[in-house]
Amino acid sequence: MTQVGLEDDCSGGEDRRFTEIQFGRARMRPRYSFPEAAIEAIAHDRYHHPDPRVQQRMEVLWLKSKREPHWRIAELARVSRSTVRRTLRIYVAEGLDGVRSFGWKGQPSALTPHAATIEEEFRERPPHTAHEAARRIEELTGVRRKVSRVRAFLKNDLGMKCLKVAPIPVPPKKTVAEHAREQADFLKGGAGTEVGAGPAR
Repeated sequence: MTQVGLEDDCSGGEDRRFTEIQFGRARMRPRYSFPEAAIEAIAHDRYHHPDPRVQQRMEVLWLKSKREPHWRIAELARVSRSTVRRTLRIYVAEGLDGVRSFGWKGQPSALTPHAATIEEEFRERPPHTAHEAARRIEELTGVRRKVSRVRAFLKNDLGMKCLKVAPIPVPPKKTVAEHAREQADFLKGGAGTEVGAGPAR
């Protein structure tokens, strides 16, 4: 049995410390256990499973079983680090059966084979709307889908969600009285004077 712990995640310049300090407590990273039977199944499915998404997840697990750090797994498997972390969380919680399952009803989406490409693109340049996401996906993959299908794909397959945004009010730099006085100074030939000062002499 192979056990990979937090010490195996700390090589590479971009990885974090052994512990993460959050709200005054030290939180240890989970340990990942890979029995021989699991390693054999992973080795088989990373090449022979009919679903390319499962093959990708198995590649992540295979690299983790070899004690590769997360940043290196993402690089070698050509996925984002969030995909690496999500795959490992599923493995710890649900085992290989969970890794093989995506909760689909019916046939997998035609976007599934392009999931890694879409995720990488959208992690670097997130779309502002679902309509924009659908347009960019079609340009990137040639697959055209309704906005509702694209929204479901991004949420269920890639773990992305829409964020509500609102403008942040910015206080004006000048009061109405200061602005009016500045304009009056300008019209009187005092352009360039500071607010509150008299006209240039």
